[in-house]
Amino acid sequence: MKVRIVLGIVSVAGLIVVFLFQRINIAAAMEVSHHQIHQFIINRSIRFLLNDFLTIGLIFALFAERKYVIFALWVQGIGIVFFLIPYFILKIQYPAYNGPLLSFLHRLILNPTLLLLLIPAFYYQKKISSNGKTV
Repeated sequence: MKVRIVLGIVSVAGLIVVFLFQRINIAAAMEVSHHQIHQFIINRSIRFLLNDFLTIGLIFALFAERKYVIFALWVQGIGIVFFLIPYFILKIQYPAYNGPLLSFLHRLILNPTLLLLLIPAFYYQKKISSNGKTV
């Protein structure tokens, strides 16, 4: 139980730190690349992965069920394929475009929205299954 509490606190604190330091250019600080596009891709990928892994840690801290963590990892993988990669393609191929589609993808990439939506869904599923009801 103590491990779950510590994991939950670390996950929430980590999400706050990632948000507060979102403007830091990690790729330039690590001298990974000097190209603007490469730095953009590296920085966004790191933020996406950090947000999602911290949210998965929060999900584990709240529910402590392996099936929820596995499902969250699948959602993260799907997010990489269907949100992160198209976001990079749009930003690189159409740098002047700043319409609603890109804004929507930007919010899904930079905030752990999908995984945070899983928390009430898992809570509801756990509550229904503990009552013995089927949906």
